[in-house]
Amino acid sequence: MIEFSLQVESRIIQAILPELGKIYAASQRESVYPFVCPNPLDDDLVEAWENGLAEEGRGDREAVARLMSDPKFAHGRVAVPEAEAEDLLRGLTELRLAIRSHCLAEVPDEELQSSEFSLSGRDASERLGYFGYLVLAEIQERLIERMG
Repeated sequence: MIEFSLQVESRIIQAILPELGKIYAASQRESVYPFVCPNPLDDDLVEAWENGLAEEGRGDREAVARLMSDPKFAHGRVAVPEAEAEDLLRGLTELRLAIRSHCLAEVPDEELQSSEFSLSGRDASERLGYFGYLVLAEIQERLIERMG
């Protein structure tokens, strides 16, 4: 089991959880990053490709759902079975991409990836999205540290 505490106050996590839940639900309906089959003319390959990606995505999203529904997560605690760590990493990547497209589309990459991001003048969705983006990034970084 991989376990750690986030370096974020639980009140911030509790504030962003509803927004993360909405974005997670929206990402269930449509993938943020579609993958094109290498041979779109082969119907059997396209079907196998799409079914395989859908199955992989389900496992990744289920790992994210388990994390977000864990009562300890609202208090900044992350506990992930080692066997699910890679699924969670991929699921968190998809969720971060969804946050990027739903809440932070107007923010340039350079600003988002630097300490230059300013909360002043931002609407609530952007502020919550930004904090969600950072919290998920911290989870990913900490998982990678413990997996390696």
